[in-house]
Amino acid sequence: MAKTDDAVERLKSDILRCELAPGAPLVVAGLSARYGLGWTPLREALSRLEAEQLVISERNRGYRVAPVSAASIRDLQVARQAVEEALLTRSIASGDADWEDRLVATHHRLSLAPALGPSIGEAETAQWENAHDAFHTALLAAGQSSSLMRFQQHLTEQLRRHHRHMIFGPGRQRDLDEQARADFQELLARTVGLPHHTAMMEATLARDAPAAVALLREHVGFSLAVYAFLWPEAG
Repeated sequence: MAKTDDAVERLKSDILRCELAPGAPLVVAGLSARYGLGWTPLREALSRLEAEQLVISERNRGYRVAPVSAASIRDLQVARQAVEEALLTRSIASGDADWEDRLVATHHRLSLAPALGPSIGEAETAQWENAHDAFHTALLAAGQSSSLMRFQQHLTEQLRRHHRHMIFGPGRQRDLDEQARADFQELLARTVGLPHHTAMMEATLARDAPAAVALLREHVGFSLAVYAFLWPEAG
């Protein structure tokens, strides 16, 4: 079981970071050489990751990394908005002082992370992702629903993979002229920059649910806006 857990963790990490690209074949022999693990734990890991919708299997073709698409991003965002709005509203209604302290602390951590931008590297992106996800987990943590929080974590992982593909995948090689780069930076600052998170935190701490939910809705639209910017031909 320990070897299977190790295989799941390592495969999942590489899929979420797009080290194993969307659509890439997952041949057990190649994975065994890559990770130094036996066939049995790897096959069990692939089965478990298929249940998490990170891997797919096809008759006569074997396993491959689940693909990404504009349609899947839209679907994930619809689900994310529904789940996070419910958790945020419940958190605002029931959160205590310890919840408020955790939210402020994670916001401070986010303020220290590198700003997301078109020239940011992989390590800086990971630092921002971790700080950003910790802030959102804290924001929703008083929602008093373990089932919704598990689903929110699943959506966060799926969206992280989509975001990574958008930022570091083949489309990122599209040259951005000076104006396009400036426009892209402005888009990121407006939707995922620190001021937007600060406004969301302040509305939440003020227990202003309508304002906090409206800000969350703007934030959830980030990946769709970025996808449309980087791949306008995809509609």
